[in-house]
Amino acid sequence: MNKIFLIAVLGIFLYADKVLLPESTVAVVNGTAISIDERDKEVGKLLPKAYFHSTVNDKKLKDLQEKALESLIEKTLFYSYAISKNITTSESEIDDVMTKLAVTYGSKKNLENAIKKLGFTKETFREVVKKDETLKKLYKKEIKYDISEDELKDYYEKNMYKFKEPEKIRVRLIHVRNNPEDPEGKSKAKKRIDEAMAEIKKGTPFGDVAAKYSTAMSRIKGGDMGFLHRGRLDMAVEEVAFAMEIGQVSEIIEQDIGYFIVKVENKKKQNQLSFEKVKKGLKRDLKNKEEDKRKAALLEKLMATAVIIK
Repeated sequence: MNKIFLIAVLGIFLYADKVLLPESTVAVVNGTAISIDERDKEVGKLLPKAYFHSTVNDKKLKDLQEKALESLIEKTLFYSYAISKNITTSESEIDDVMTKLAVTYGSKKNLENAIKKLGFTKETFREVVKKDETLKKLYKKEIKYDISEDELKDYYEKNMYKFKEPEKIRVRLIHVRNNPEDPEGKSKAKKRIDEAMAEIKKGTPFGDVAAKYSTAMSRIKGGDMGFLHRGRLDMAVEEVAFAMEIGQVSEIIEQDIGYFIVKVENKKKQNQLSFEKVKKGLKRDLKNKEEDKRKAALLEKLMATAVIIK
């Protein structure tokens, strides 16, 4: 039995509610230790790019460490399972991967430098490659789902109601916000929207009026919001807009957040999307859903008998 595993098991009996693991170890999964270094490298993979050049607060770092550890526990369980099923990766296969990586990095020397920067030795990096390649084989054998064209068509035909493009309208919007912190905020907003309406009635192009009077970001595009389906506008504005005809301009619409004037530029009726149009996305979604289901089922099976100490 693994020495670290023995230490951890003894810790259960000696300290009851507090398991003592070696300082460099954050978890033991069926006798396989997961080190702090492994967890921290996994955190690096999960860390959003936005944080690369800024400080990560303690709570965010703790959350990332927990996610990283859970990911490593899953990988450890899957890897052990793969080995038990005689799914392995040979040294020659690892060599092939290293050769391809060297080509990607421009040279063998560049690859070696990159490996060092990541905190790996040549040996530990080859071990990572071995595990990754073995997990890919396990995925292909027990998790990967290839859905046929006939299955896709059958699903589409039985669920056509899911593939309807909703009714859409293209609108231009003038929105004058009411500043609730200003005692005269509402009256100032009303004066501004009245001036905007007066300009529209004089014949000034709606887009020019929106650019001048609207306080919303859409003013940059002359108030053009593009094509929108229901649920994208303020409810009161939406109710008016969807009832209007193309080219029509609304009256002033008053809401707590300010005042609106809307113009309908175009309309698109609800449309049934063709199989060819949805096929690619549908295949991706069904494939991901089934593979997630298979992965979860296998993980549940492995977790049921696993000895995990954290």
